[in-house]
Amino acid sequence: MKNKFLKFKDNIKSQIAKFEDYVNDYTNMSSTLQIPNVAYMDWGIKLAANGNLTDAIEKLKTASLMYGEHPSVYTNLGIALLKQKDFEGAIKNFRKAVKLDKFNSKAYAMWASALSEIGDLKGAVEIYNLAQKYDPRDPDIYLNWGVSLAKAGRKQEAEEKFKKSVALNPLNPITPFLWAVVLFEQEKYKEAIDKFNHCLLYSENQYETLYYLALSYLKMSDYESAKVCAKQALEIDSSKVDPYIILADCYMHTCKQDKCLQIFNEAEEKAQTNAQFYTNWGMALQKYGYIDEAREKLTKAYTIDSNHEIILFNLGVNYMLANECTQAEEYFSRVLKINPFHPSALLNIAALAFNRFDFDYALKMYNDALNADKKNYSIYFNIANCYYRKKDFEQAKNYFKKCIEYCPNHVQAYLNYSNLLIELGDFQEAKRKARAAYLLDKTSAYTNFAYGVVLLKLGEFFESEEKFSNAIKIDINYNLAYLGLCEVYINLKKYDLALENLQMVSSQAQKTREFDELESRVFDKIANSPENGEEISQYVLNCALEYCNKFLELYNNDKVLVFKNILLDKFKLEVNE
Repeated sequence: MKNKFLKFKDNIKSQIAKFEDYVNDYTNMSSTLQIPNVAYMDWGIKLAANGNLTDAIEKLKTASLMYGEHPSVYTNLGIALLKQKDFEGAIKNFRKAVKLDKFNSKAYAMWASALSEIGDLKGAVEIYNLAQKYDPRDPDIYLNWGVSLAKAGRKQEAEEKFKKSVALNPLNPITPFLWAVVLFEQEKYKEAIDKFNHCLLYSENQYETLYYLALSYLKMSDYESAKVCAKQALEIDSSKVDPYIILADCYMHTCKQDKCLQIFNEAEEKAQTNAQFYTNWGMALQKYGYIDEAREKLTKAYTIDSNHEIILFNLGVNYMLANECTQAEEYFSRVLKINPFHPSALLNIAALAFNRFDFDYALKMYNDALNADKKNYSIYFNIANCYYRKKDFEQAKNYFKKCIEYCPNHVQAYLNYSNLLIELGDFQEAKRKARAAYLLDKTSAYTNFAYGVVLLKLGEFFESEEKFSNAIKIDINYNLAYLGLCEVYINLKKYDLALENLQMVSSQAQKTREFDELESRVFDKIANSPENGEEISQYVLNCALEYCNKFLELYNNDKVLVFKNILLDKFKLEVNE
């Protein structure tokens, strides 16, 4: 490694000495009267090639005074001014060049390039056509033409020009690289990969090509190839941060949490001012459930770039996940100031409004989102739910229909629509919609439960019992299904089974808890049974007392004591009989 470095250092010294020799040669030549014009022009060209534009322009201007009738002087002076972004000055010199030589295709091509830089694409195309007319086989004409079209957003036309340039000179790595970038921007990743690989065959500076290759593979979800290219890019330049971001993203998508977070930790020292690095790190931590740590990284990204919509949006998501709704809405609102049609920000603000029962504001946000995406079925679904909660059933019905039109497999839309139809008294249609949801997803505990709820509302208790039982078979811990069965058994006056299912429900540990509505109705039925002539068996009374005792062990609740005393009196009565 040391020998390689010394050799590289010697090469640099050699190049510097060589350039100094050029400068000395041109200085000596310019001091004679033999060929001062050519000396100054070549000196200016060399200076420009080495990035010294100010001195290059000075020498080329001197050459133009001494050698004013030669078009090459004005062409090269125009190119130097173009590099310095003096577009008007460049155009002026290209005009002089073609005035002296109307067949000067290079001057025409550079003139057109300068026109495109000042936004005159129409004029640029006219001049490119002249350049093509005078030299149809010059690949650089089509290369510059393609760049001008790409900058103007006319990417497909740019592709055609790059294609022609590559056909004329396949060994130039710049053209396939730029072509690939244009393809990448159009999300034509497979074609872009082909062109980037072409570029690798002839390119000396391969870092940028490998980085874009890694990014293209990542977009295509080819994570292994993306990792290979990102690692190769880092072998060329380990100081760069972007390949680390790609590597971390690959590990995140392949469920390798430890490696993903390890990459971020390894690269942090190199990324102190890289907002994207900290944004992606925050997003990864957020995905893994580390909400506080994610906020720390996203805040770091925010300190680097406080007006970036991706950073602001993810901070909003972070606060939303932490149930800090006011702060979340503030960040989403800032996103909308930058991009008024940001769909996810609109939807999240709408969801926050919905959760605080502000259905009118939620509708406003959902409709704004709908204006940006007319075919987004989830927006129609959420609008329908807003109208449903507002008791505007006809509007809700229309939007559920629209949701199902765009997404015929939307299970929840069918279920919600079914409940709405029950509210409207259309019981048979309600059952059909619930059944449609069930047929789409028979193996889901939730779908069986939800279908069971609809059947329960329709008074079809045995069918409802079947669906609740199915839900429990799929997920033995599905507490809501046990409560559903309890409701069924209350209606069928099977109080022993109702109590049995109540006992199956695992309650969260709390210091105190009231009887919920369902429990109260079960015990009311048992406690007051003599009043309505129902016969309550000794077994049911024993089950009820056992339930009360168990409840009182966990919670201190006066209402349960009242029920227990009533049951004890009833128990004595049954014993005496």
